[in-house]
Amino acid sequence: MIPRPFVLAAILLGIVPSFAQSPTPAATTQAAVAADPAATAKQAFLHLACGGGWSPALKAAFLRHARAQTLAACAAKNLQLPQEFLAWIDADPIVSASVYGTRADPLHVLLGLRSLEIDLGEQTVRRDYTQLALAFAINSSHRGWTSTPAVQNDSRNLNQPFVGPDVSPRETLKLTIPGDPRVRINTKDPTRPLDRNDPIINFLEDHAEIDAEIVISELPPLEYDSRGIAKPRKERPVTKNIQRKPTAADVIASPALQQEFNSYMKAKGHEVTLDCGDRVVHWSSTKSVPGPQAKKINEACELFREAYRAKGRLPKARDAAATPAESMAWFIRNDRHPFTAAERKARQWPRFPFNAPWPVLMMLADDDQPLREREEIWAKFRDHGEMKTYGEYIGDIAQQYDMQSARRLAPFAFDYGTIEMMWKDGGVCGTMASIGARTLRICGIPAATAAQPGHCALVQMDYNPQSGHYTCKGGQYAGGDDVTQVHYNWYFDETGRQVPMVYHQSLAWAVNHGLPAFLDAMLCLQLSRQLPQSEAAQRLKLLEQGLDLNPYAIVLVDAAIPMIKQPPELARFVERCTARLDQAAKLPSAPDAKLYRLTLERKCKEASVALTQAPKDRRHRM
Repeated sequence: MIPRPFVLAAILLGIVPSFAQSPTPAATTQAAVAADPAATAKQAFLHLACGGGWSPALKAAFLRHARAQTLAACAAKNLQLPQEFLAWIDADPIVSASVYGTRADPLHVLLGLRSLEIDLGEQTVRRDYTQLALAFAINSSHRGWTSTPAVQNDSRNLNQPFVGPDVSPRETLKLTIPGDPRVRINTKDPTRPLDRNDPIINFLEDHAEIDAEIVISELPPLEYDSRGIAKPRKERPVTKNIQRKPTAADVIASPALQQEFNSYMKAKGHEVTLDCGDRVVHWSSTKSVPGPQAKKINEACELFREAYRAKGRLPKARDAAATPAESMAWFIRNDRHPFTAAERKARQWPRFPFNAPWPVLMMLADDDQPLREREEIWAKFRDHGEMKTYGEYIGDIAQQYDMQSARRLAPFAFDYGTIEMMWKDGGVCGTMASIGARTLRICGIPAATAAQPGHCALVQMDYNPQSGHYTCKGGQYAGGDDVTQVHYNWYFDETGRQVPMVYHQSLAWAVNHGLPAFLDAMLCLQLSRQLPQSEAAQRLKLLEQGLDLNPYAIVLVDAAIPMIKQPPELARFVERCTARLDQAAKLPSAPDAKLYRLTLERKCKEASVALTQAPKDRRHRM
């Protein structure tokens, strides 16, 4: 009998023992495995995983398997990757574990990273912003990749077209911020028949100017202290009267303008009857509108909005979302902006380091806001240090989207759903949180909105340069972390899902505990999933060993608990997890992980109750 260590070594090396006397079925199988690198690597890591559990040798064997399997998938799709690109990944343990060890199928991660390198350059991806590139590649592997406009389907494999990260040769991406997409139509053009929308616009633009109130931000007059030094001033809202052309919102608010409009349209051959009441909805409305009246106002709003869009006074749609490469290039351009020392200090720039470990950059990589929308907010921060994260709170009318839109309907360069429209129209907590989270991301801070009972808040990643630690904290709160559900998907599992705040907190703590240890824990998760169901004890052992490596890797807790079938085993699991956390708590700057501990106990208690519930079938009851 061949000693097991010798066989294992042979498998690891991809060879067959030369002293086999005849080509037995087992030897034939080994020869076939040796001829297939992916199969060889898989056999190697399976043997190790079913033996002693986690080890550096098992890690190396699994990564070889994942690499071979992924490159085989590339070959099947006729996709070619440069050898020096693959060698760079292999040479960096963090990059290699991140690419091959965070997803069951690493193909899109690998191709996404290569696509970014083609668009942004080798220097950017391999040296200057590697962690940011990993965040974009891994994030996009979950969300679906929006590629550059190059050909994605390989003509040599028409039966199985590949749609994903584009790795075809192309020029380096040139970052371009789109301009205003509106094409202004001449509504008095004598060379074409005029439709109903033409006189609607003409009524508004040819009308005499009207008195209107506007609210602007203004600095108060200077005041001086007893030393003759000017006191700090803060902008305040100020209402002013001006003369301007009427907008759709003005007509909706004024019975006189409504009557005038109806007569004008009739004279132009169009029967239109507006009956929106007297300031039922106007610029400063805060009250909700009852059903019958709301219906009339909504019809008027739709009439004017259609005309604005058709004639180039409003965009016909929101701008296209930024591609991962465009988004990353935009962030890098901002990161490299030549602020003076004084400007950097005033803006506290950078607000978040782009060389942070990729797991805490994922919220940033998830931002696909169109570039034109971002650019306006960024320019205010860049040029004036303005970073406003809260807009106008408008009360109950915000619960009626059509009424909220009607109250300030006017020509505008941005469509609905944009941060600019949120600034113009205002809203309640959901709008405020969205303004805050979007602005934070535009200024380079990973952030997302979050649900709380009866409220919408936001969360953000924070970095302490003194300690070098990361935290996930809340803002605009009306509750605690324990009742906060983050809207950003959790991408540290095979499917993106929304999870409570504790997951995002534990992610920051896991990174603080050590990125290599966190990646090793994620490898344990992937290894556990690769083992057959019959190896239940070994699968659970790998998850527990992963938590030994990094006790804050909560995704391993979620994977482990369903595998445990007896309440005593659950109790033992909790004790082991608690002991790990107790040990980690002795480290410098250890977090207050009370919520994490409570979450762990709750999960295990719920599982224990489920295991001890009486069977539903009476025949199985005692």
